[in-house]
Amino acid sequence: MLMDESKLEKLNNISAEIRKDILRMAGVARSGPLKTSLSTANLLVYLYWEEMLFVPDEPLREDRDRFMTDIPEAVPALYAVLARRGFFEREHLWHYRRLGAALQALPDLRRVPGVDAPCAAVRPQIAMAGVLARELFSANDSSRVIFLTEEDNLFCGEFAEDLKRSAEMFTPNLLVSVLQNSSAAGGDALQKRLVSCGWDVRSVEFSDFASLEDAFASFDFTSGAPKALIAQPDDAFSGTNCAGSSSSLSMGELDMALEELEEKTIEV
Repeated sequence: MLMDESKLEKLNNISAEIRKDILRMAGVARSGPLKTSLSTANLLVYLYWEEMLFVPDEPLREDRDRFMTDIPEAVPALYAVLARRGFFEREHLWHYRRLGAALQALPDLRRVPGVDAPCAAVRPQIAMAGVLARELFSANDSSRVIFLTEEDNLFCGEFAEDLKRSAEMFTPNLLVSVLQNSSAAGGDALQKRLVSCGWDVRSVEFSDFASLEDAFASFDFTSGAPKALIAQPDDAFSGTNCAGSSSSLSMGELDMALEELEEKTIEV
């Protein structure tokens, strides 16, 4: 199914602005991970503009969808998206990692509106996501839990046990987005592993909004198995100048990265 052109243009424009904010955050802070945040921007934009239910003015609304991740490198993208979505003023982005500021390297759910869980270690996070999803479902709530993780975690024994538990205990409102970092063949192995654990799996492209829309449209979050999306990150922007750096960024490097990002955005 083809996505409406006006919607596609809107989402691409939002993603471009989110990526610029990510670069500016790291530039002002003179540090911060960039590659993962830049490459997962499209996924978060799709979730927060098209898929998830939430009300920024009521961040603790009970019927909201919940987003969780155990990838610290994706946190700047989450901050940029939450700011653009109105959970807090964008001004806070320019204090990222500053001593005493709300937006630290790892999110504090007590201080950052829109953050529903800490960016914790692998085992507590997937177990927490499953428990939360089942509690919401048992309360006849339509809320979903969307959990972003990396492929290496799926081959951790304890993580796999929790995947099986979520399928056995009926958790249809749980979706795990797996950030693939290997070849397409690796994606086949991931899919087989998830299917063997009892999950309903789709392969998507995080860079392709239409692919994401089709995948979500195919899921029934009221019944069946827990859901999973497997995707390679959006590499169109991961080569941006300094994207792989988690150390100091000079203002000159920031200007170069923003200029390169602007050129790539125009090409898209």
